[in-house]
Amino acid sequence: MAHRGVARLIALLALLVLSLAAPSIAQDDVVDCGNGFHCPKGNACLLGGFCAVAVDAVPGSVPSKTRPGFFCEPGFRESTVQPGKCIPGSYTECPNGFACAAGMQCLPEGGCTGGPPPTGPMCGGGLRCAEGRVCSSRNTCLNLEYFQDCGNGTICTKGAACEQPSGCVAVAPERTRQQPNSR
Repeated sequence: MAHRGVARLIALLALLVLSLAAPSIAQDDVVDCGNGFHCPKGNACLLGGFCAVAVDAVPGSVPSKTRPGFFCEPGFRESTVQPGKCIPGSYTECPNGFACAAGMQCLPEGGCTGGPPPTGPMCGGGLRCAEGRVCSSRNTCLNLEYFQDCGNGTICTKGAACEQPSGCVAVAPERTRQQPNSR
């Protein structure tokens, strides 16, 4: 008899723990953003409190010739050295897979050389960025023509959105506000 009571107590405690640990909303209907808010099912949680429908590729993307289901966003092309990797369209592709901005040449050991002397802002470790570049939240020089800084150490292409809490995601252009979770 006491054994049955202990079993019931354990079962009740387990239910209590599971109910406290479970999200406050049904996972089938929404996406829990992990910040006390949620987005509709099929949406991605974006930085800034927004939601957007997740898509396989942003409009205008070009499908990979070698990797089914993979796309390069507008302004990018698929690498011939590393299929399945996209590089900015105006960049020169190096044999080692590195890509150099227009006007620069590939170095055999990786990296790029040439081009005008860097006159942009100073960035991590005494590195000066090329003109028109900015220093990112990762202390790297960033070409804003192709990339955006999410401000949390994540760098996304211009066509992708900054996902919450980090990462990049392809989404439709329309945005809605995240809604508060109910308890």
